[in-house]
Order: sequence, then structure tokens, then C-alpha cells
Amino acid sequence: MKRKGFFLIVITLFFISFISGQDKSRINSKSLDTIGNIEYRGNPYSSTYKRFSPRVGAGIQNSFYSEIGLSRHTCTYSDVGFFSNNYYVAIEWSPIKAKDVYGVKIGYEINMIPLLSLGVEAKYQTNFDMNDFVITPKVGLGIFGDLNVFYGYNISTNGNPFPDIGKHQFSIVLNLHKNFLGYL
Repeated sequence: MKRKGFFLIVITLFFISFISGQDKSRINSKSLDTIGNIEYRGNPYSSTYKRFSPRVGAGIQNSFYSEIGLSRHTCTYSDVGFFSNNYYVAIEWSPIKAKDVYGVKIGYEINMIPLLSLGVEAKYQTNFDMNDFVITPKVGLGIFGDLNVFYGYNISTNGNPFPDIGKHQFSIVLNLHKNFLGYL
């Protein structure tokens, strides 16, 4: 019964993550092109790419952990700079001596030149005996949102029931798509 609840949470978090990341291009383009009597044509030296991409990561939070998931990655490149954002849902696994801990998480990350990455994620983790809900703000370095290295601070809402999972998290995350690091 506990496993059915766990997978129900996974599916629910997956849909919540991608509902908030839906494409906003359906807005009436006429209202965006005209401001008063001034016509706005946009930056001709700008391009935006939106894609779903597989997400893989690994890190240390007193013990090793790995993650795999799906992200909605948007990149904007222009003559004035770069910006990317990323909504994601992932499953996390931490092999711990006593009993492995599994987690389901959703998050949001942004990336700006020069290399600054910020993010926040919410994670439900369990070993099927105990559970915890964790919020992790993150800061780090990234390349186009494709390759990110983060430091995060895990904020437990249940008194940190997993002592092998510490408060400090170091991770490397890859958003793999057909243009992975293709802008260097």
C-alpha cells in the first residue's frame, strides 16, 4: 500500500511540474506587437529553444545519490546575453547502509551568463518505513543550463529522519538534448 502511494505522488508531481511549464506562445501576438501606437518587432538577433530533455545527475549529501528525470528546458540566446530556465521532475536514489532512500522531486533552475545558476527543489523522500519532505535552495555554476554544478542546503520538514542524508548537497546535473553544449 505504501508503494502505491509513493507512485501516486510521483505521477501527481510530474503533472504539476509540466502544467506550470506550458508554452505561453498562444497569447494573442497582436497585443504583444503593438504598445500604444508604437510597433514592437523584437530583437532580430535573438533565438529561443524550448525542448523536453532527459535529466541525469549525481552528488553527495553525506552519502552518494543519483537522479534521473525529465526537464522542460528553455534557452534564449541573443546579442545581449543568454538566459535559460528549466522545470523538472526527477526520481532520486540514495544507497544507504541500513536501507536505501528513494525520493521524488520537482524543481526550477535558471542560468545566466556569466555562468550563474540558481535553483530550488522540493523533494519527498522515503525508505518505506520513514519519510520526509525536503526543500533545497541551490546556487552554482552552469553552462547554458546543460551542465550545472550546484551547492544546495537541504531543509527537512520532519527533523531529518535520515542521518546519512546531510544538510549540505553537492551535485552535478546534465540536461541532455540534441544541442547539448553545442553553443560553445
